[in-house]
Amino acid sequence: MTALHSTAAGEGLQQTGTAPRNARLLVTGFAILCLALVCLTARDGIADLFKRWRYEEEYEYGFLIAALVPLLLWRRWRAIVSEMGGPTWPGLAILTAAQLSTIVAALGESYFIEQIALVASMVGIGLVVFGTGPIRVLAPIALLLLLAIPLPYTMEAMLTIKLQLLSTNIGVLIIRLLGIPVYVEGNIIDLGAYKLQVAEACSGLRYLLPLACISFLVAYLYKADLWKKAVVVISAAPITILINSFRIAITAVLVNNFGTTMAEGFLHDFEGWVVFLIGVLCLVLEIFALERFRWSKVEIEPIISPAPAAKREAKPIKIGLSLTLALLLCVGAFGLTTSIASAYRLMQNPIRESFEGFPRQIGPWIGKPAQLEPDVLYKLKATDTFVGDFSKGRGSIPVNLFIAYYDSLSKGAAIHSPRVCLPGAGWEFASFEQREFGELEPATVGTYNRVVIQKGEQKMLMYYWYQQRKRRTANEFSMKYYLLVDSFFKYRKDGALVRLFTPISVTEGDKGLAEADARLRDFDHAIFSQLPSYLPE
Repeated sequence: MTALHSTAAGEGLQQTGTAPRNARLLVTGFAILCLALVCLTARDGIADLFKRWRYEEEYEYGFLIAALVPLLLWRRWRAIVSEMGGPTWPGLAILTAAQLSTIVAALGESYFIEQIALVASMVGIGLVVFGTGPIRVLAPIALLLLLAIPLPYTMEAMLTIKLQLLSTNIGVLIIRLLGIPVYVEGNIIDLGAYKLQVAEACSGLRYLLPLACISFLVAYLYKADLWKKAVVVISAAPITILINSFRIAITAVLVNNFGTTMAEGFLHDFEGWVVFLIGVLCLVLEIFALERFRWSKVEIEPIISPAPAAKREAKPIKIGLSLTLALLLCVGAFGLTTSIASAYRLMQNPIRESFEGFPRQIGPWIGKPAQLEPDVLYKLKATDTFVGDFSKGRGSIPVNLFIAYYDSLSKGAAIHSPRVCLPGAGWEFASFEQREFGELEPATVGTYNRVVIQKGEQKMLMYYWYQQRKRRTANEFSMKYYLLVDSFFKYRKDGALVRLFTPISVTEGDKGLAEADARLRDFDHAIFSQLPSYLPE
């Protein structure tokens, strides 16, 4: 067995003859080949990273992180070499789990899992090559890279709504403290003469993610106790919420005094940059405060110059079974994912009718189709949609029908749950319960959500469910589970959201709710036989 070893920590790898030199070249070649294979295996995830970093402002910082990671590895290379040693099987175990996750991601077509598995695979290869010794050096760099991975669209939508509402409410509190009368409804700020909508772009997500990365990087370079580093990282979230709320309040004050031009164009974008710089300044002041306002105590390692190596002798790197198995594992995973991708390319979409032909009259119900706004369609990313009001004639209370169909609920597409979207429009959930679908259609298996929502004096009764093939489920997580199962066994990834709602007559109390229930059940029974043509089973 040949070996590669170092005689001193500060001298790096020393060549003691032809055999060690050949061993070093062989180890390097194996490592590069493994890295190339895991990148090829996760090629779709890498392409999605590039696309989202390029076109979504929330993730533009990803390019900076991708450039910094090699720099940080170079900076810590002496430490990695001096710390190398220890068992290599943990690295092989991590690589195995990561490559299996990549295969599952290929079957379920999940970019997010692919991207996380890619980072884990890189860590696994590093531990196979160097042993577990440098884990303390490699782990923080891997965590930094994980922070640059875009959130799944469903998770991003949920977080955006939460941040929108929280920032809006805190901003309104600041506005009231300034003595300006204001009314808030969801993410709408009513100043009387003007109304401001806290859009998704103003939720604070585009501050939170880069600021979290900056705080982690600063904490990594910050020479201090672990608890101080933790405070710097954790503080990114409250700092983001506070500065974004402050921005909303200032914008509202400017609009109240100078008109809506203060919330548009260059000035609005310039405010965003100023607020972000304030957030970075808050991090700097926080570190200053942690060191009791003594700059002499603040120690931040330079990011350019390499860090000194630990004063210990490095253990030799052996070309052993773990590295060979790692290469074979990467080859196998690449072959499997390539086969899966080829099978999916040959798979045809289910045959269905377009919603353009959805009937305008179903029994006694007469429909009036509506059009969704372009920005709503862009956010939905649905293959086909239908929205319209149906009633039984003039003067009767209508039922609104909304259906969003996706021929592939996987990469780049996700159903927007009403549970996430409605609070942003000012609606509150008065009641939320899951019921058996057999209540609507006898002998039909599944569940649906029965929800009462309200906004001011308005009340609505809503039924909605997720539909995949003949399966109907009320829970979005169950829907994702069945999506993965059907990807395995049926090569089907299509699905839909079906939503019905109707007004509740508030003045009639329980009777009004009972009438709304009867109306929705009657309408559901009318359209039930129509849906299979548009939502293929």
